[in-house]
Amino acid sequence: MNLQAPPGGWRLLGAAPARHRLREREPSRPRLGAILAAQHRLRPADLASALALQRLRPDRLGATLVANGWAAEADVAAALATQRGLGLVDLDAAPPDRALLDPEAAADYLQRGVIPWRRKGRVTTYAAVDPDALGPALARIGPRRGLVCIAVCTRSALERAVAAALAPELAARAAARCPEAASLRGIRGLRRRVAAAVLGVAALVWLGGEVGAMLGLLLLFLLNAATGALRIGAMLAGRCQPPPARDLPEGTVALSARRPLPRVSLLVPLYREAGMVGEIVAALSRLDYPRAALEVRLLLEADDAETIAAVAAHRLPAWIRPLVVPAGRPRTKPRALNYALDFCTGEIVGILDAEDRPEPGQLRDVAATLAAAAPEIGCVQCQLSYHNARENWLSRCFQIEYSIWFDVLLRGFQALGLPIPLGGTSVYFRRSVLQAVGGWDAHNVTEDADLGMRLARRGLKVAVLGSVTEEEANCVAWRWVRQRSRWLKGYLLTWLSHMRAPGRLWRELGPLGFAGLNLLFLGAATAYLAIPLFWAAMAGWALTGQGLWQSALPGWALWPVMVSLAIGQAVMLGCAGLALRRRGQLGLLWVVPTLPVYWTLGAVAAWKAVAELIVAPFWWDKTRHGTSRALGAAPPASAAAPAAGAAGAAGAGGGGHRENVSATGWKPRRIAQ
Repeated sequence: MNLQAPPGGWRLLGAAPARHRLREREPSRPRLGAILAAQHRLRPADLASALALQRLRPDRLGATLVANGWAAEADVAAALATQRGLGLVDLDAAPPDRALLDPEAAADYLQRGVIPWRRKGRVTTYAAVDPDALGPALARIGPRRGLVCIAVCTRSALERAVAAALAPELAARAAARCPEAASLRGIRGLRRRVAAAVLGVAALVWLGGEVGAMLGLLLLFLLNAATGALRIGAMLAGRCQPPPARDLPEGTVALSARRPLPRVSLLVPLYREAGMVGEIVAALSRLDYPRAALEVRLLLEADDAETIAAVAAHRLPAWIRPLVVPAGRPRTKPRALNYALDFCTGEIVGILDAEDRPEPGQLRDVAATLAAAAPEIGCVQCQLSYHNARENWLSRCFQIEYSIWFDVLLRGFQALGLPIPLGGTSVYFRRSVLQAVGGWDAHNVTEDADLGMRLARRGLKVAVLGSVTEEEANCVAWRWVRQRSRWLKGYLLTWLSHMRAPGRLWRELGPLGFAGLNLLFLGAATAYLAIPLFWAAMAGWALTGQGLWQSALPGWALWPVMVSLAIGQAVMLGCAGLALRRRGQLGLLWVVPTLPVYWTLGAVAAWKAVAELIVAPFWWDKTRHGTSRALGAAPPASAAAPAAGAAGAAGAGGGGHRENVSATGWKPRRIAQ
């Protein structure tokens, strides 16, 4: 049956609007575990393990049983209904009455686990995952008058019911979650403006003759010089900045004794990633975190039938669940993340990509860092590396570039107090912060960098953690160009988004932050765009003995321009050498002299990005993963065997994972890189 009434029939639990008091007569409730054991839905040994875990973590018994695969979610819901003397409703077979649902309350239904189901006369029946949560929930979503009745449902079924009934509203909310004043959708006629700017610069150079060319080149190389100066400053300032911590903060053990580990929601967007499902599930299964405190959502696009089928073919543990994102525009990763945010129940929300291999202890380190951090620390960025860094020349260059960013520039930017562009993966937010800033901009193809700037504008900071996540480096030239063009297009879009009101940006970031944002985004893109001019000048000098700009620039400006170019190249090569020394990868030093050729490939991506700004600014050029020869190789030493408290053998009844009940909480440890 769709609705199972309790013995003795339904009981009215309260009246609206009299503070929605729920009056339950419960002289002595049978224990949930005893009910499941009596129904042969739970093995005594598994019940003992769950009770032992509860002595370490005060999770609800039902959540612990389901997360570890010791009991099915539907069985726990049925036992809970029996224990409370309530009805049981199957929301898949009997969806809620659409007329009772308020689209504006969709987030409340999901967050509170309560939804109006049926109304008969003056009585409204609510389906609830946890009957104890009904009272606070009714204060926001309850009826203004009449009586209230309650039935128990499963969390999974409630989410499916809300998604099915309110898909258009939720999709629209995902696209517009970021405030219009902070979103690219608030810039009217974006493509026309970009096209006009590009044509205006070209006309200035072409029609201005020597004067126009001189002004254009001088502005270009002044920006290049300023970008080089920023990198030199980062190198020098980073010497005073300690490396990202790889040990848990002091006092963590005492902290975990007073307060349990926070619940973590991990979002993993998958689009055309059918071949990567097994890889990411294996990587997630190595995470050392209590399963009852962890939820993973695999985000799938509604029209991606192949990946949906691949996920359905896997026997996922209860703590990993798919979430289908309804069709809508723009179809971007940030829109999918915005959609999933309402479905998250964790205090911490993290992002991983399909090819990621995070270190097993990463979530514990993130939780400890945020617990010990000041309130203005809004998120934690973990370091990124590549598991196939030595596959070919391109992947080696990519690895050096990541080392430059994480081990030199990012470290220096922190020391200088500059705003930090976030990475798109292995970044973990306080959920309250994400909600306060309006989530991600669904129209920005580098939503991570943009979000880092929006956090900085609100006075929030980023903590960089030494825990490493290994990714798959793009090692095919054209795929690399496509990925890099999306990044550079996003950098330019982010610059346009934040520079729409320069005065306000100056006030919020201050002079140093204002300059840093411009050099980080406009400077980085311009440096790539100018590379063809550099090579043309070098070729002209070698063939004719005259530089490209000798006729366009006066003598007093020619040598500063040439010195600026040379210093810029030298600074980046110096950053590369310093980064490899800090990361302990001196075996890649032989690749460093070839980096100018690698950056030339970036110039192709940069000009592709400029073209796309005009014709398709919000198009997401998807990066294809799973092509590396290293795919499926053994995980790194740090991920090979989970530490104490991690998941072990699969439990009975659900393909989940058992917790190691001998764990005593967090332990300070050093993680091998």
